[in-house]
Amino acid sequence: MAKSKRFKEREQRMIDVAQGRIPDRVPICGLMETYALVYSNTPLKEAALSIRKNVHGHAKIYDVIYYDAAYVPTLAHAWEVSWVLGSDVFFISEDGFTEQHKEYCPMVPEDYDELAKDPVRWILNEFVPRKFSKLDASNEEQKKAFTSSLVPFLKFAGALVYGGYVFQKQDTPIVVGGAAEMPLDFLFDYLRGFKGTVGDLRRHKDKVKAATGALLDYSYDLSHMTNLMMGGMAGGLPWMVKNLVNAVILRNDFEFTTFPWIFNPAHMPSFMSPKQFEEFYWPGYKAVVEHIHAHGGHLLTVLEGEWGREKLEILRDLPDNSVTFVVENDDPKMVKEILSNNSIMAGLPLELLRNGTREECIAAAKEMVDELAPGGRFIFCTGDKVLLSASDAKPENIRAVNEFVHGYGLYY
Repeated sequence: MAKSKRFKEREQRMIDVAQGRIPDRVPICGLMETYALVYSNTPLKEAALSIRKNVHGHAKIYDVIYYDAAYVPTLAHAWEVSWVLGSDVFFISEDGFTEQHKEYCPMVPEDYDELAKDPVRWILNEFVPRKFSKLDASNEEQKKAFTSSLVPFLKFAGALVYGGYVFQKQDTPIVVGGAAEMPLDFLFDYLRGFKGTVGDLRRHKDKVKAATGALLDYSYDLSHMTNLMMGGMAGGLPWMVKNLVNAVILRNDFEFTTFPWIFNPAHMPSFMSPKQFEEFYWPGYKAVVEHIHAHGGHLLTVLEGEWGREKLEILRDLPDNSVTFVVENDDPKMVKEILSNNSIMAGLPLELLRNGTREECIAAAKEMVDELAPGGRFIFCTGDKVLLSASDAKPENIRAVNEFVHGYGLYY
């Protein structure tokens, strides 16, 4: 499907910011997940089981409220696949819309050596059966479970493709075109959890370093495969075929899409001292950023929690125009000043969008644009956190703020 003039203009604004060029106006990006389902009154379970409800449930808010780009077009997790395979890590809250998850990290310290020796083998043979109960069974039962997950997986992939079509049809580019899981975040999120990882940084330093070093190739491969799945609409069929043959079959270099970008939620750094960050997180993060940048891509890193000046200073060494940083609890002005060779995305506090008046929200948006827009390298987003539940923000405040920024944030 050919891109409309309006779609191209919106897409170009995002690309210009990422590449250090000043766009015609400050772009506005929707930083939301299940809040979109709340807006369209689409229960999460219904969205998880239906491609159409999933996509159109996410699309409605972008069709009603002004945005230059959307965060994601569908649910971010393959819920039905997890249910079929016996995992209850993700669950739906009582309101029927909000995604919740509980920590389940089945790796023990004694597993480090095997993980470092062959990460893929250990993940497939040890981690997956521990996480998915239906795969911790006889070969025949595993085969049945795997077969039963194929249709849900194809539905998940189909939703991504259909989402790309629907959002392009309504002239809304999608920002996220893949995922990058940093090596230490993979340990933190899936294998060892908060308590285990924090303790391991003190008690098993060398083993953590060996494991995260071994997981680098996994991080690269994950970014390749997810870019193929989520960026295919933007890359086009020739790009998909080329990368499938070169990267997957021949193991040659992968070519990322310039836009959409590779999403990276940086979970661990806000729990680390600057010294720990530089020793354990930074080597893997820097390697992944350089890999994606060298192969034509761009990273969208969420600075989850509060990082502080010392850790942000370390990020100065990243290549120019390689990352757009989504700011949560740090001062956006400070982040932009420190990381001036890259770009930022920032929005209003959710508390203000939830409890403030229309006039208060617009005044705060004006102050933010006045402070951050000069010189470019700034994307305005919905709030300072990803919108998930109905209580996160008033839709009327979002609409008022976005309309104001769209009109006020002109460069030329």
